[in-house]
Amino acid sequence: MKHVVFVTWKAGNAPAFEAAKRLGHHVTLIRSQVMEQAQNIDFDSSPYARFVDEVHVLKDATDLDALRARVRAVHEVRPVDGFVATVDALVVPVARIAGELGIPFTDAAAAETAKQKDRCREVLAAAGVDSTRHTVVDGFEGAAAFAAATGYPVVVKPARGSGSEGAHVVASERELAEVLARAGAGVYAAGILVEEYLDGRFLSAEIGLAHGRFLRLAVSERSTWHRHEALETGTTIPAGIGAEDHDRVMEFAEAVVGALGLRLGIFHVEIMLGDDGTPRLIEVNPRLMGSCLPNLFRLAGGGDIFELLVRIHLGERIEPAPSTFTRYATVRWFGAADAQPKPEHVPDRDWAAAAYGDALHSLTVRFPDGDTLLPCRGNLGNFGEVQVVHPDRAASIRIAEDIVAGMADRLGFEVTR
Repeated sequence: MKHVVFVTWKAGNAPAFEAAKRLGHHVTLIRSQVMEQAQNIDFDSSPYARFVDEVHVLKDATDLDALRARVRAVHEVRPVDGFVATVDALVVPVARIAGELGIPFTDAAAAETAKQKDRCREVLAAAGVDSTRHTVVDGFEGAAAFAAATGYPVVVKPARGSGSEGAHVVASERELAEVLARAGAGVYAAGILVEEYLDGRFLSAEIGLAHGRFLRLAVSERSTWHRHEALETGTTIPAGIGAEDHDRVMEFAEAVVGALGLRLGIFHVEIMLGDDGTPRLIEVNPRLMGSCLPNLFRLAGGGDIFELLVRIHLGERIEPAPSTFTRYATVRWFGAADAQPKPEHVPDRDWAAAAYGDALHSLTVRFPDGDTLLPCRGNLGNFGEVQVVHPDRAASIRIAEDIVAGMADRLGFEVTR
């Protein structure tokens, strides 16, 4: 029995706790109350408790000093063998504490570089991996000057951030001015990153790294909303691409992770595959793919990626083997396209199961608190999710999109899709 410590505010990580317990380990969970409340997460009602031996609830687990004190106290009672952190904001503090304790984990400096998007691009350019033009500015004039030199459209995003919050594809100087004028005070606190627009096929690579060996897990394809291209509306695993493109994407993802020196874990690398077959980096996340994507991986036949994550972070030697998918698993997320009064009730969803049978894995709708549904412009603005699994790729995508359309009809207003 080993001691694995999870640091997360995601109730959706319960399968990881279960995997660790199934493998025979002692499981400690450190939660973050502030983020659970901010994201309307009811952790206590989730089925995680029977898989966890002890729970510690911090007010804010991103507070390095508070997290360090709690981890050290836990470590003194039962020495920690491995950490698992699957949330962007927690990877770096956990990495720092793991380094202080001498416990193998993702490299803290590399994870910090991955999160600081401009620094990440500088490291990759110096290594000859990716040369996407970019700059960090503090206001409209600098952004406009970069766009004038490179040409519109350009991508504007926070230099440090996640969840597509504050990200925009901007087609003109007037639109650029409007985007920056509307931005909240804290959105671009770390700077405004302006990048050249990348055209092609939006994909992501999921790769593991253990004992210096890469594990090629999956290439997935991503969809975005036509009215706001920076907003992701869904994913299909595996991607409908040929073997050559698959290898190009994986080789590029390995080069990105290697150049950054991330060292240990499972990583989520978002990539634009150009029409000429050249992969370009959108962003790299020093953690496991988020949301329901680990479940999509399982539904598609890839196996239990949470178990693999635990085994990697506990130092096991994993024999690299390609994932063998037997189905296509698709998720579509949706939120309000424009501000709407919040419906009094969630519309009936039984029609979807009746129409699509076993292909429909799940359909959830959960409205946030308040009287108004705000326009969805980032991942946290979604209130609905549908997961579909089917042996045919086109059918998997079509069914998911049809269900979202059916929900929009029943809601009586347009949704992101």
